[in-house]
Amino acid sequence: MAKSKDIKKIIKELNPKAIFIKGFDKALYGTGKTIGGQTVAVYNCDECLEMLINEHDMDEIEAWEHFNNTVVSGVSNENKPIFVSDWRWVVNIDQILEDIKMDKQQALDNILDQFIENFEMEEEDFEEDLEDLEDIT
Repeated sequence: MAKSKDIKKIIKELNPKAIFIKGFDKALYGTGKTIGGQTVAVYNCDECLEMLINEHDMDEIEAWEHFNNTVVSGVSNENKPIFVSDWRWVVNIDQILEDIKMDKQQALDNILDQFIENFEMEEEDFEEDLEDLEDIT
């Protein structure tokens, strides 16, 4: 497979306005054509995500959010790159979704525990107040 610098050179010759994503040269896969006929860079998004995890110390969720919110959404014109996936993340996405669900359940459990703890404290305070009232009368 051609090296990313060779791929970039080809793309620049075919489309001098083509946009490249800084820092993701290792994920540059090849060239593609837009509906309008522009030659653009094609990146492997799975490689991009692995780079974010391995080189930028992100977990899968952080990498996915950063990639979608910053990298993919950050460019909007006819010369923007195309991102392809071989779906190796599907296995991990199931685990990520399960982790998120567990985190939400844990958060709900924590809120419930806190509520019960506060309720028990209020019940104790009420009993103390009741004892104080009995002492007064």
